[in-house]
Amino acid sequence: MLLPAIIISYSQSLLSASLKYSLVHLTHFTRTSHDSLTRALKLKYPWKTILLHFLLDHCLNNGYLIIDETDIDKSYAKIIGGISWIFSHRKNKHIVGYHLVVVVWTDGKITIPVAWKLWQKKNGKSKQDLALEMINFCTCILRIKPHAWLFDSLYASEPILKFLNNHSLNFFSQIPKNRLFNHKQLKFWYKNRPYWQDIGFIKGKIKIQVVKNRKKYFITNVIGIPRQKLLDTYKIRWKIEEVFRYVKSQLGFERCQCQSIQAQMNHFGVCFVLFVVLQDIAKKTGLTDYRIKEKATLNHLFALSLNIPSYFDDA
Repeated sequence: MLLPAIIISYSQSLLSASLKYSLVHLTHFTRTSHDSLTRALKLKYPWKTILLHFLLDHCLNNGYLIIDETDIDKSYAKIIGGISWIFSHRKNKHIVGYHLVVVVWTDGKITIPVAWKLWQKKNGKSKQDLALEMINFCTCILRIKPHAWLFDSLYASEPILKFLNNHSLNFFSQIPKNRLFNHKQLKFWYKNRPYWQDIGFIKGKIKIQVVKNRKKYFITNVIGIPRQKLLDTYKIRWKIEEVFRYVKSQLGFERCQCQSIQAQMNHFGVCFVLFVVLQDIAKKTGLTDYRIKEKATLNHLFALSLNIPSYFDDA
């Protein structure tokens, strides 16, 4: 077991909690002291190893790897390490909080977070740099060769596309209209045509197939793929948005009030692991993960009956 009992109890408490996620409130469920829980959250835990345990139960090369970022609103916080003013596309305004770059694996039925990194401007690394580090981790360390990598236009940078292309990895991405395609910006190709597709090169001598769908442009290095297949594959990227939506609305992803960055990262790890566990429980019980959360909130004994600690016995 790679997690101490107190952290596993913490995960069960998140499942039982409704609106309040302070440590004082959660200790009512963990039946431990506030100080004990605080000390436990300040330690380091091998989240990648734990999630790899869940990954190994699946045929990884039959799935997709998705990159995206999410903002974590800490506007209510007084003192939390590492928070800063960031722009939230979700809320269309500047907020105080974090930006977290995340990679998940999915086969369309189950989605498992693989890795995540906290972006901080002062560290000098861009979000694309962090994404490339995680792509390298999945490719060279975990040796996952998925059907394809999926991401939006923010991560369609030249270094990322070249890395994937050089390692014979497929990608499907949205791309900005001002990117050069065959030495001319995409928006100037086939003017006034809302639907078209073509094959050519973008910067870095990367051969791609591009599809325009209304006002958006999508690319892949899988040359010759049917237009609708390209669009349908890119839509699988939405699976990572489902992860963000669930952990934020159901598990208090943004609500941890601990002041240290390590405690915040542990909180994110607990939420991601709990998300994976709930998918398996949903499959076994026939309940949706939202229904499981509802029943656990109404009845803490139901949360205990799910036997979450058993998922870590062999981890």
